[in-house]
Amino acid sequence: MEEIRNSPFSINEDRISNLPDPLIHQILSFLDMKYVVQTSTLSRRWRYVWSAISTLNFDPDAFKDLNVVPWEKFINFVDKVLTLRDNSDIQKFHLKWDYMNDLIPRHLNTWITASIKRNVHEISVDVDCGDLVLTLPNSLFSSKSLTKLVLKFGGSDSDITLPSSMSLPRLTSLSLCSFRTKDVNLVNELISSCPVLESLLIRDFLMEAGDDSIVIIESSGLKHLEICNDGSLAQPHYNMAKIIKLVTPNLTSFICKDYMLQEYYIQNLSSLVTADIKLREVEDGDVAWGEEAIDLELSAEVIEELFPKRIMKFLRALHNVLSQVPNLLGRQPAEFCNLQLLKLETCLTIGCLCAITYLLKISPNIESLFLTSKEWNLADVDDWEVTLSSPHMFSHLKYIEFREVYGCQNEFRFLEFLFKNAAVLEEVVLFL
Repeated sequence: MEEIRNSPFSINEDRISNLPDPLIHQILSFLDMKYVVQTSTLSRRWRYVWSAISTLNFDPDAFKDLNVVPWEKFINFVDKVLTLRDNSDIQKFHLKWDYMNDLIPRHLNTWITASIKRNVHEISVDVDCGDLVLTLPNSLFSSKSLTKLVLKFGGSDSDITLPSSMSLPRLTSLSLCSFRTKDVNLVNELISSCPVLESLLIRDFLMEAGDDSIVIIESSGLKHLEICNDGSLAQPHYNMAKIIKLVTPNLTSFICKDYMLQEYYIQNLSSLVTADIKLREVEDGDVAWGEEAIDLELSAEVIEELFPKRIMKFLRALHNVLSQVPNLLGRQPAEFCNLQLLKLETCLTIGCLCAITYLLKISPNIESLFLTSKEWNLADVDDWEVTLSSPHMFSHLKYIEFREVYGCQNEFRFLEFLFKNAAVLEEVVLFL
């Protein structure tokens, strides 16, 4: 008890209030602005703390009462915060609005403009605007202070209008998610208007279909690129773009999850360190993309032929990650000498088994294999491994992780093949 009495901190002492303002601001930056403003009632010390917060998070869920959001109250609250806060700059402005109604266009531009006037560094807008046509303020695309921009507009029928002239000299991170636009040239203009861009995310970003719809990502400073298209927004007259062209010599990280309907032209990935590529074929049961395939006038035979060619084209482009890749579309052998870890999600059909084992064969230094089987009810395959095995196959393979194992004959035969050829194998982990 004597130790407690002599402690430099009293039990009833308000240690948080005694913290310096910058640290209090940092703590409050993780809260929604509704709760930040409520701290003004704690004491005189806290009365005006909220007005200098540089991170503004607005989420209507904080106002939800019995699953109903009082929209007028939420809108008035955002208006007042932006009007009554002090004259300090805004570091981050985050707005979430996932309830479809026509109120958002009336106020969104006003809020964005207000944050731009306060030299905002980061803007993140995540709204569901349904079937509305939204014209964002020109000041958003000509900001001299903006370093990060995230635009996410849920709803397959939302059209976003971009200005004809854009300049974002300090923007290093750009995310374009879940909306569509009619002019692909403006998308290219937006990307090219960011001279110091380092990170770019494009997800379900649709452009009006046309034979000349080409997305050009040309950036000497770009280090991380992520292109994801799950097809959930596919429509007969819109798609990701017929052609996606990459000119990114300093790219170090590349994630691509797409269908084979898009053709990628990749000029230079000489600095690439990591790559995560997931390319899907168009399947008969894929309803959304069935419409898109009709629009592109591609037969099932053409799509089946395009898939392996474009897979090989991708592998050829990843030469720095894989090393020593000659013309994969021809007959020449290739070796991926730098490849040490391989993760695959595939089905164990005879075609896939041949592709997997061939990829392993030309990767002499691979040490870890992670495999996820996507289908199990398959007919037994023939002697696919006879022409692929060699005395020095899998000379470095030490670890195998096999997920979604169902115990079918194809899985046992594939594992048997690996055991026979992996002389230094140390550990095998199976997940049912």
